[in-house]
Parts: sequence; C-alpha cells; structure tokens
Amino acid sequence: MDKLRAIQYFNRAVEAGSFSAAAKSLSVSTPAVTQMVGALERLLGVALFHRTTRGLSLTAEGERYYKTSSRLAAEFMDLDLRVSSRSGKPHGTLTVGLWPSLGQHCVMPRIARFVERFPDIELVVKLVRTIQDFETANVDISVLLGWTDVRKLVVRPLAQMRYVVCAAPEYWARNGRPHEPEELRNHQCILQSRPDEPLLDRWIFEKGTERRSVDVHGRLLGNYRDFLLEAACAGAGVIRVNDITAAPFLRAGRIVPVLADWEILEAPPVFAVYRRTERHSKLVRVFLDFLVEIFAEIESERTPAPAGALPRAPRPEWFGRARGRRSAYVARGRKSRG
Repeated sequence: MDKLRAIQYFNRAVEAGSFSAAAKSLSVSTPAVTQMVGALERLLGVALFHRTTRGLSLTAEGERYYKTSSRLAAEFMDLDLRVSSRSGKPHGTLTVGLWPSLGQHCVMPRIARFVERFPDIELVVKLVRTIQDFETANVDISVLLGWTDVRKLVVRPLAQMRYVVCAAPEYWARNGRPHEPEELRNHQCILQSRPDEPLLDRWIFEKGTERRSVDVHGRLLGNYRDFLLEAACAGAGVIRVNDITAAPFLRAGRIVPVLADWEILEAPPVFAVYRRTERHSKLVRVFLDFLVEIFAEIESERTPAPAGALPRAPRPEWFGRARGRRSAYVARGRKSRG
C-alpha cells in the first residue's frame, strides 16, 4: 500500500466530507478512495470514520490521526517544493478558483504581474462560486464572496464590499431619482439571488442611528450578476451592486448611484480560502500575498465609506436559512414571534 497516498486520500475525504467528493477533487474514482482509506484503517487497526447514510464523521481516533496527518502532509509538500526548486523560487502548477465578477473585474485585470513575477508557476483558473464548488473542483485556493464558518478550511479576509444603488442615466431621466430609501418602492428594481441565498428583495439603509428597511419590487430577476448589471446599464431598472466589481461601470457613467449618504447594509465580504493542508505551500502563499496586494490597491482607489460604516459586515441572520424571498423570510419570522 502507498501509505502517503492513503493519507492524502484520507485527508481529502475529511476536508470534502465524503469519499465521492474527495474522489472528484482528486480526479480519481470513488472506489479508489474508499479502498485506500479502508486499507489505511486495516493497517492502523482502528476505524477512522463513522460511515452512515448521512455521510462521514471522524471517530475519536480519526480526529487524532487527522490532526497529525494533515500537518505532516503539508510539511511533505513544502519539503518537495524547497528541494525541487533550485532557484529558491516557487514553481509548479497552481489551480485557482475565482468568483465570476471578482475574477473578471479584480483579479484577472491584474494577473499579468503575477505571471511575470513567477515565471515558473503554471496557473490554472476555474470558475468557483461556493464552498461546495471549492471542495469538489480540485483547486488549491479560491477567491469567494459571502460568509462562511467552515472551520476545516483556512479563510483569509481580503476586502469588505459596499453596496451602491444605481441605474442608467436614461432610467433616472425617465423616472426621477429617489431622495429617500422608501421612494425605491415606486421604481422597477432588478433583483438578484446568489447560491444558497434567497431573492434579495429587502434593502436595508442606515445613516447615523437611523435604519430603514425597504421591500423593493421588479419584474427582472436572476442569479447571475453580470447579466443583470448589463440590463441595468441598458435602462431596465434600479440595481443594488457592490462597489468593487461595479467600479468600471460606475467610472464609465453607464450606471449612476443615488442615496450616497446612506450605508446599504448586508454587503458580503471577499475572502480567500484554502485547505489546512496547503498552509505551508509556497504556491498558495505567493498567490495569497498577491491577492492581499491587489485588494489593498483596490481599497485605496475606492470612494470613502459613509461615516460610521462598519469595517466588516456581520453575517446576516437569514444567511444560510432563508429560501424564496428575503422579505417573506422576515415576514414569517415576525408572524412566528407574534
């Protein structure tokens, strides 16, 4: 038995949550992972996993073994990189997962400097939108948007999004600009949902100690931001977008913001995520340093936040729990409390 490979398969099964997800991320068959982990258990003489119809969970022995094996696997990886790199510079293949709009508007426009800085790294880029995608797409590090509490992964905050409410100049010319948040009820709003989230039709505004919640309405709905943003640029309605990825559209004047003196709550953070087994990987480290560098630049170019804005938005109470419409989730909560 290849014990090092068995440990690798075991570690990935722990991180992915199932043998099938581990197999997909490793580009091998599910029986290959199952058999290798089973052989490792027989060699050790203990069960590392509880296997049920609900999935996998570690036994007490499995938890102890994973704590050590994940550290050793990372050290082996780091040793390989140090020994095989004659120049001392990192080299090899790095696979990066990118949230669509972050990849298009933040990372890829600046990627030339990374490629020039590290000529011995082959960079593979994949589309990743959720933690589940990350765990099954066989990527080394991802840049994502949202909130996560997955403790088995390393999460590094990169930036805090800020929402802006915008529409095309011709839309405002036809319909007038709102001066108070409640006036948005009289407008056609373009509504978006993201993976594992409800339709975001409740927009919350804050100024000083004052907070206002507005349930907005519209006939154009979708789950892909760039489609909806192009529709807004064409005059189809009012859209709530984050200021970082919408910056090119704002600078070009294709969309014009309103209610700029209000902070719009529940904007998600941007973060990098990678497996704990990659903590000592030079490839992951240099790309993480690059991400920190470019998001610091982006921060320096942004319009200052409204006075009193939170440096990091807390996770909304509805996140991961609501389905359907955000406004309906709030209404159900009020009814149950009544």
